[in-house]
Amino acid sequence: MEKLKVGILGLRRGLSHLRNFLNVEEAEVIGCADRLEGPREKAKEVIGDRPVKIVNEFEDLLDMKPDAVAVASNGRCQAAHAIQALEAGCHVISEVPGAFTQEEIVHIIAAAERTGKQYMLAENLSFLDFIRYWRKWILEERFGDISLADGEYLHYLPNTLVVPDGSCISPTQAREEGRGDVVRSWRSDQPPIQYLTHDLGPLLEVMDDHVVSVTCMDGPWWQTEAPLRADGQMALFKTAKGSLIRILVTLNTRRPGAHNFRLFGTLGSVEWYSHEGFCRRCDRDREEKEGWERIEIGTAAKGDDKKAGHGGTDIKTAYYFTKAILEGKPVPIDVFRMCDYTLPGILAARSAELGGQPITVPDIRRKPFEGTVLWDHVGLPEEEPEARKYESDMGTRY
Repeated sequence: MEKLKVGILGLRRGLSHLRNFLNVEEAEVIGCADRLEGPREKAKEVIGDRPVKIVNEFEDLLDMKPDAVAVASNGRCQAAHAIQALEAGCHVISEVPGAFTQEEIVHIIAAAERTGKQYMLAENLSFLDFIRYWRKWILEERFGDISLADGEYLHYLPNTLVVPDGSCISPTQAREEGRGDVVRSWRSDQPPIQYLTHDLGPLLEVMDDHVVSVTCMDGPWWQTEAPLRADGQMALFKTAKGSLIRILVTLNTRRPGAHNFRLFGTLGSVEWYSHEGFCRRCDRDREEKEGWERIEIGTAAKGDDKKAGHGGTDIKTAYYFTKAILEGKPVPIDVFRMCDYTLPGILAARSAELGGQPITVPDIRRKPFEGTVLWDHVGLPEEEPEARKYESDMGTRY
């Protein structure tokens, strides 16, 4: 095939997928579907005069015989929709989390194997530019062995109630307006730690590893804007290589949103905080007393369109998915790697329910994990970015 014919399911978050595939030269969007009028109207603005058909039902979209479907529906429906698309003969790229239970993951794997179609998790942050450099530096042994890693997802989401037109409001707003026509969104009672793929995924890729066990604890349930989920959860994951990863996810804490990452090695460390937008590094060639180096690398690489969403990473999920399918290669984040990203969060939530009891995270592969393929697609930077002394209000050391 010359172009990959793509259908988009769900036009809220899926609006980004619509934009992305419309801007991938090797892809052709032939249709999109959403049951709500508001999202369909927004899609018309994005589509313009392109010959893209908009329908209400998923079945009508599948009747168009797309080669692939981008699943961006309600999170609790993503597994069922992905399986339905696979069974209809379509490759699938799914929004996160992709699945809510271990059983759903097993069913998605079985459907992909049964149909021979590819499934990719659209985890955009695994395509962050600074993560490419971190992987390069790890392979150059700039940090020695990575013993510890840290990831944080801080995102205040008070609008957890859905009104009939599909828009979301907060519990306070619903009380003030005396509304009785609201239903809870799929994330309103989701354990926060299950929404960890944005942070665990990139760390697993940069470390070329997978999780084998987890222990997790709940924070208090004090935020009245989201009374059916803990204010936050912290999990500790042990990897197959013996490293320890800590992930914090809070969806209830009122603060600016952020993704924060750190690696701790035997010879050095590196960190990135989204509110700063640059890396701090202290590698094997730098004395600790010299303090950090500041390196101006962030979410997007040179030439990336930062307006593409999530710092320029969104469109890369569509681009690399399309390229892999057309070339007959395995996708960058396949159905088993989706399991590596998603299942640890599901079992972390179970650990929290059991008061922090450690839980084994199984590898559902047919054969042992042999390593990530993401870097075969994305590639690593050849150049070394300029570094300068990091300076802060506390002095140059900290």
